[in-house]
Amino acid sequence: MAGQDKLRKGEGVRFQRPALLGTTGLAMALLIGPVMARTGSQPTPQDASPAREEASRTVTEIEEIVVTARRRTETLQSVPLSVSAFGDDEIAALQAQDLSGIQYAVPNLYLDEGDASNTVIFLRGIGQNDSLAFVDPGVSVYIDDVYIARTQAAMLDLFDVARIEVLRGPQGTLYGRNSPGGAVKVITKAPGEELDYHLEAGYGRFDSITARARLSGPLTDGLKGKLAIAYRARDGFNRNAFTGRRDGDLNRLSWRAGLYFEPQDDLRLTLTVDGRIDRPDTSRSPVRRTPLIAFPDPFVDPMDVAVFPPATDNYVVETNANDFSDITTVGVALRTEWQISAAWALEAISAWRTFDFDLELDTDGSPLPVLDVVLFEDSHSFSQELRVTYDDGARWSVTGGLFFFHDIDHTLAGFDLKSAGVFGFPVILFGFPVAQAGKTDQRTDSYAVYLDATTRLTSRLSFEAGLRYTLDEKRARRQLENFFDPNFLLAELDAPPPFLQGVGVPTPLLTGKKRFDAFTPRIALSYELDEDAMIYASVSRGFKSGGFDGRANSAFQFQPFRPEKVWAYEGGIKSEWADRRVTANLAYFYNRYRDLQVTSFGQDPDTGFFQSLFTNAAAARIQGVELELVARPTDRLTLEGSVGFMDADYKRFATLVGGVPTDVSNRRLVHTPRWTAHAGFSYEHPVGSRWKATLHLDGNYRGRMANEVTDSPNLAQGAYVLVNAFAAIGDRDGRYELRVGGTNLSDRQYITQGFNLAEFPGVETAFFGARRVWGVNVILRR
Repeated sequence: MAGQDKLRKGEGVRFQRPALLGTTGLAMALLIGPVMARTGSQPTPQDASPAREEASRTVTEIEEIVVTARRRTETLQSVPLSVSAFGDDEIAALQAQDLSGIQYAVPNLYLDEGDASNTVIFLRGIGQNDSLAFVDPGVSVYIDDVYIARTQAAMLDLFDVARIEVLRGPQGTLYGRNSPGGAVKVITKAPGEELDYHLEAGYGRFDSITARARLSGPLTDGLKGKLAIAYRARDGFNRNAFTGRRDGDLNRLSWRAGLYFEPQDDLRLTLTVDGRIDRPDTSRSPVRRTPLIAFPDPFVDPMDVAVFPPATDNYVVETNANDFSDITTVGVALRTEWQISAAWALEAISAWRTFDFDLELDTDGSPLPVLDVVLFEDSHSFSQELRVTYDDGARWSVTGGLFFFHDIDHTLAGFDLKSAGVFGFPVILFGFPVAQAGKTDQRTDSYAVYLDATTRLTSRLSFEAGLRYTLDEKRARRQLENFFDPNFLLAELDAPPPFLQGVGVPTPLLTGKKRFDAFTPRIALSYELDEDAMIYASVSRGFKSGGFDGRANSAFQFQPFRPEKVWAYEGGIKSEWADRRVTANLAYFYNRYRDLQVTSFGQDPDTGFFQSLFTNAAAARIQGVELELVARPTDRLTLEGSVGFMDADYKRFATLVGGVPTDVSNRRLVHTPRWTAHAGFSYEHPVGSRWKATLHLDGNYRGRMANEVTDSPNLAQGAYVLVNAFAAIGDRDGRYELRVGGTNLSDRQYITQGFNLAEFPGVETAFFGARRVWGVNVILRR
């Protein structure tokens, strides 16, 4: 397409707006489209001169969006793939503080924080709810092409970000690592040729504080550097009626530094270091959606029963185990880029990341130790990628590479059951331990080789074929220890418990080793109808590795679960209209999944005791449509939006319900609403000769959604709408800005995740999304 030709010729192409479409945006586009089309083809007398016509077109057209979805620089409209992209201006317009802030602007995307500070991402119905390290995510997250293995480390703060790309559908060829649902790429900013800075400070509801600083520029000849720091803090959205303090607060420091060295024109070395420290006063707690029966002191009076009714306020919790949720991450990456010749390039990325996580979580939502969880995790990963590209600028574009990933994770987790009951009586009457701890050590070694080639068969028709082979080897060890001391409580510890130190009764050591491999091809055809429209069709395969259940308590449960695989079919059209003042993209997809990996919680049919179930759903089918649009009818007004539709169901899936194997294939897939939509506008208006005012408003719709695998009506979320807005005033050069804005302005209450513990210990609990938040920000830039 025309944008791709610009890149080949070396013309300047800048990032502007994501191509998005919402119900309101579509209606507005249908109204203004014919008008703009007529304006473009039949200029009015005052625009008749070529100079005036060119000036008008330059002001109002949507600028090209540059992405690297296929590991090479292309315009968004020339990529035969469903991609949503956001630059720093778009991220700011969405008021996105972290990755979750973009979720409503991408069709068929769910991206939010889970119960254990984990990043829960579902794209086109595929993702992973589980927070433990033994199960891999279904949508991979990358920062500067480095894979982030732990979901708790993937909720990246959005500072020092040049662009975010959301690749929908399996990315099994060029990315490969745990991406059957798609991939989220965060690309950070590189220093420019001149000194620049960004300073920002803000304050808002719940005593929220935001502070950001970035400084970058040249250091010496051929050497540039940058340093960026972001701090966020706020009180919790919830009030804890048991402790009398706020619950689920935020206290996070993130930082990033980099050196960019170009000893010669064809060679660049980039060294980056990043980190994050979370030290909130409390973890997040759920509210009870159903009554809970518990035993306040079963060792003194086993017949003393307490009944806790469902919560009457969705933001008033009543929990005893929520003292910490601490995260520390550090990452180092070295990137070498060598332009061997005009056509050949070599790139190597070496990365090391470490992750430390301590958590106390009250899953039962009560002030008694019914099912309180503690977790202490430490992991280290190393990845190495070597990539070669060839592009003759005319017919062939080829990318091939080798990938290696090594990860070691140590997780010590446990739970208290002192006040829990089985069959209506305290667990102590049945001889069960009052607490249990388990340590899981897991090692992953992954090897991959891939090749992807695109050739122009004619001036308009292109063919792409790619193949990746992945071999994963997983080794795991797990051992449990049961504690019968009535005074012993794991959830009161702020450090790892005395595991295997003679306090409890250990169980036999469980060990496992398994290899998983897969070929993941991709084939695509694209045809340029003209310089402003392209149609495409593709077939691809995705793969997510199997593993060993990190909650297993027997050799039978520690058997390896199977990999998750998908065949995906997609067709679409990408188009630009009215002299590039309207961009409209439409895609249809059909996915067939096998061995879908799902987590549920139940009751052992023999003992009635708590049992975690991690199983492979036999099969699932998901199909849908996505429509995206952006329109710029004038140089002051931008309209944008998206609509996503999904028809998803399990083909065969049975799990334990009430201790009985039950077919649940007629229930909704987790985090897979039938409809999603986003619509918004931004309007700029000059104020005097120096200043300008900006007004932004967006609305977001999400249909009814299951929040856990059983699709309990107590935990499912009905359809809802969120409204966000801001107003700003600043100078026309963008150096100074004062912004007042807010999210969830109607204060809509909605469930983001649930625990169905109805079988044991007999309660269903839910986490609710963020409340209405407003704030004032001051920004200085250069």
